[in-house]
Amino acid sequence: MTVRIPSLTDTLARPLRLGEPDVSGPLAVFPVFGPDPALEYVSFAQSAGAGVHVRELDGGASVNDLVVENRTGTAVLLYEGEEVMGAQQDRTLDTSVLVAAGASVTVPVSCVEHGRWDASRHGEDFAPAPRSAYPELRRMKNRSARARVVAGQAARADQHAVWNEVSSRSADMGVQSDTGAMGDIFRDRHDALERIVAGIGLHDGQTGALALAGGRVVVLDHVSRPEVFAALHGPLVSGYALDALPFGDAGAPADAGAAETFLERLHEARVSEHDGIGLGRDLRFADSRVEGAGLVAGAELIQLTAFPSDDGPTTDRAARIRRPSRRHARHEP
Repeated sequence: MTVRIPSLTDTLARPLRLGEPDVSGPLAVFPVFGPDPALEYVSFAQSAGAGVHVRELDGGASVNDLVVENRTGTAVLLYEGEEVMGAQQDRTLDTSVLVAAGASVTVPVSCVEHGRWDASRHGEDFAPAPRSAYPELRRMKNRSARARVVAGQAARADQHAVWNEVSSRSADMGVQSDTGAMGDIFRDRHDALERIVAGIGLHDGQTGALALAGGRVVVLDHVSRPEVFAALHGPLVSGYALDALPFGDAGAPADAGAAETFLERLHEARVSEHDGIGLGRDLRFADSRVEGAGLVAGAELIQLTAFPSDDGPTTDRAARIRRPSRRHARHEP
């Protein structure tokens, strides 16, 4: 008997669709619109300081684990690639996690501040950052996490690969950081990034975004609730802008044909489901055209991240000879 492998379309009440793009310099962002949501939940940015806390582990901090405490009556979504800052060192989420009302969950994270481990700030709450990890870093983390899931392990990124990528990106952009922080790249290029970000709008009912840097698809992000995506929009677009920045104003960024083709291939992608963390099921997919991850709760696709699966660079920086990584001394327990 032939067993049918479900496609991404099977997780959607109706297919995703694209709106007209916003174009700002080398970055084009097509708004994504999805089916009406059913499950109630909020983002970390919407709930931080109002009953949702992200903290170091109580029994002793771990570079690659944090605790999310949800003391509210509504589920909260921690988004893949989302950065949380503060406490002993800044981190990004390795996978999307939906934390139930009243629950406490340990979530996998990656450090993006290699040179800081401040034990005096152990009890401090993390705050949502004004940026997310950039798509090239997120795609690398997604591949590592998927390989671990396929091997029957927890969905985690390769921490040393994350540090090397952040260090290389800093070197490529000529950014000096005392703590090797990804955030320092964004701060150093703040004005240039803000000029790009300012041209990318948020549209009524928008549930996601398909970003093209220099005319090439780099990532699609989607959540089922428009108000949750609105809270994620600014940080995600900042990440998109960092990957677009090396292109200057060159290229033809608003390639509607490339965007539509990517979305069609995404809908056709065959998916596998695995035990998730918190509410819902972890969803993974990869073929010769698209790859990514998502989160399904009940019959609803709560979250989706997708990348082109070719092995080419997402910016022209990878085509250049990369300078040696300037690594800081690591301070951790």
